[in-house]
Amino acid sequence: MLICYADEAGNTGLYHPADPASSPVFALVGISVDETRADDVLMEYLRLKQRFVPVLRTRQLSQVIQHEVKGAALRRDIRKMGSLHTTRRALSYLNQLISLLERHHVKLMGRVLVKRAGEVYSSASTYPSAVADIAGTLDRQARDAGARSLLVLDAQTKVKNEGNVHQITTRRFRHGGNMFPTFVESPVFGHSDTHSLLQVADLVASGLVYPMACAAYLPPVPGDAHRDPAYQAVRATFGKRLAGLEYRYPGGNGNLRGGFRVIDRVGEQGAGLLFGNP
Repeated sequence: MLICYADEAGNTGLYHPADPASSPVFALVGISVDETRADDVLMEYLRLKQRFVPVLRTRQLSQVIQHEVKGAALRRDIRKMGSLHTTRRALSYLNQLISLLERHHVKLMGRVLVKRAGEVYSSASTYPSAVADIAGTLDRQARDAGARSLLVLDAQTKVKNEGNVHQITTRRFRHGGNMFPTFVESPVFGHSDTHSLLQVADLVASGLVYPMACAAYLPPVPGDAHRDPAYQAVRATFGKRLAGLEYRYPGGNGNLRGGFRVIDRVGEQGAGLLFGNP
């Protein structure tokens, strides 16, 4: 079985450049793990956390699991001016995380929305359609592997949870055939303090894909944290490796599908730019 853990970075709300709390990018990222490797990925990630946060080395396992290293916090550390040690430490953490994913053949997929300032995006459709993108790629990966699959989403409110999976459920039971035949169940929900691989999904989404998207699709603006020049270094350092982790497959027209779909409402540029390929 393939288990895909999905988490988001940014939000689907209105983007106001003058408001530092608003986000110019929304990304939903899935990390697909073979069930036979899931425990190893989890334990190696917990050891990585203990190296990064030394106080965790003497804590109980439950405390190590519940302590989260957030991707947004690593982004802040990477942006810090005059603190080379802090920046290098954050980049080293992300480097070791990617190495872990590479060792265990974890695959990445998702959707990135680059928002136009002042344009309204409906959360009731934007998030569920991103879930559907991930579900379609996961199902194809599972079919190619002759496996079953399960999608685990980071839990939100009950109303949002229902809306985010409803279209998957209806597509599984629609007249004319199941669109996700490998799914053992409609997407289920977990909490990052109890499902550590959701923490890994957060790190990929917030610590890697989000800053890469900002660097790739948004023109730099002095003083704007979302367009910080440091994000270019993240993309240059890790972009090629993340591209190598995408699950891609040939489409009907011969073009590759899957991986990351990018909707760029600013410059209308393609998904290949995300990880550094024009």
